[in-house]
Amino acid sequence: MANREEKKQLTEQHLYDVAIDLFCEQGYKQTTLTDIAAEADVSTRTLYKYFPTKESILRKFGKENIYSLKSFASNLPAEMPLKTKVLETMVYDFKTMFCLFDVSYILHSARDEHGMFARFELENILATESIYCNLFKQEQLNCGIEPNDQVVLCASVVMGLYRHCNDLYRFRKKGQLDEKDLRAFYLSHIDAIWGSLYEKLTTVQSGASPIANIDKHLFGSMDGLRS
Repeated sequence: MANREEKKQLTEQHLYDVAIDLFCEQGYKQTTLTDIAAEADVSTRTLYKYFPTKESILRKFGKENIYSLKSFASNLPAEMPLKTKVLETMVYDFKTMFCLFDVSYILHSARDEHGMFARFELENILATESIYCNLFKQEQLNCGIEPNDQVVLCASVVMGLYRHCNDLYRFRKKGQLDEKDLRAFYLSHIDAIWGSLYEKLTTVQSGASPIANIDKHLFGSMDGLRS
């Protein structure tokens, strides 16, 4: 039974790797499930058992990277300063998302009129924001503050900064990743906002944040952060 399960996992990984390679080589829209099956040397019926649609392949990519990022952030040393935790999480996220293959090319070539990939990106943004929320929640607890809506707002600001930096950096630097340069680039932008962000995060609120109340249709309540 164990061997059968292991074989299934290896097959799924093989199909996934082949699909990602084809997406990069010939574009998402131009690649069909039949192409993937042929390149992987399996029947389309076998492929459908693991990935019934091309979208399911991209969703696997997103879920795996979110899980990896969440694990990385949660295992950062407790004594590490919060700003350093944010910086290291950004660097790890970039290395995972943009250095394995050109995911930006895939997503841009995959745009469709149904908005499926806009939803895909939004799901990943919100999932990543929740990781920063957890970092900020822990900092508030360390400061003796009951976690509040500021963690959501600060996470949103950090995520916006991260995406802005990525767009700038990927146009500014091409070719092999210089991790030291990337870290310095992120830090220069984090420094510009950190004072006011940290003050907001660690100041006890006199009432609920009106902006967070407006945004609860996106982020939900704080109940999940208190668990």
